[in-house]
Amino acid sequence: MGLESTFEEEIGGEQFSKITAIPNVKLRFAVLRVKDSDMIIELAQFIHPPEIIHNDFRHIAFEVKDVDDVYDMLKEKSVETLSEPVTISNCHPNIDGKRFFYFKDPDGNLIEIFRSRENLYSN
Repeated sequence: MGLESTFEEEIGGEQFSKITAIPNVKLRFAVLRVKDSDMIIELAQFIHPPEIIHNDFRHIAFEVKDVDDVYDMLKEKSVETLSEPVTISNCHPNIDGKRFFYFKDPDGNLIEIFRSRENLYSN
């Protein structure tokens, strides 16, 4: 399908538990890049906790210049978020620095708002 794997790691810990609102979460995370494009597809396989199936964690993501401005705007409109924005650190050099949060739209769809950084997910 012309997709290139650019990142694949097992991730988890306090920051990911906070951002996903799932205690002690651990997942296998992979990123596929569409050839000759800036488009990426993120895949997550939840490893822990095993008794929970996270089918409702499917989401769409939007890259923005200022995550905190979007977060503040949503909070002013009383939109419930899973957490405040979190910047990933001490996880993996290819993902550290990503700042993001999740919220649900009026239909319950999960939306990610993130600020990228140069070479995010790159080998």
